[in-house]
Amino acid sequence: MPTWTDIKDHARSSYKLAEEHDHSFKVVFAYPGNRLQAVIVSHYQAMGRSWVDFSSACCRADRIDPEAALQQSFNLAVGSLCLDGDVYVVRHTAMADHMHLADLEVSMHAVARAADQIE
Repeated sequence: MPTWTDIKDHARSSYKLAEEHDHSFKVVFAYPGNRLQAVIVSHYQAMGRSWVDFSSACCRADRIDPEAALQQSFNLAVGSLCLDGDVYVVRHTAMADHMHLADLEVSMHAVARAADQIE
């Protein structure tokens, strides 16, 4: 069971972090066509457990009808489409207690890829 420090250290050794704070970091993935997709990975405590949240903004709220957004969210393999203010984000949350460091990479890539495809 990795600690938040273990998770950050693993990310730092595997990726160039675009930003780093005490309870979060950002990784930017490059896709064909010069497209970039940022994923923010953050850590928090809830229900007596340690959680890791992965989120990536994908489009403004006025670009997707709410019903279409719910349908799109249902089809995501990992995470869900959520409205954060006026921006839709793809978001996935996992308990850090049950996470393997390899899961970190899978989750980051899955969230980034889904957000890029919706964008």
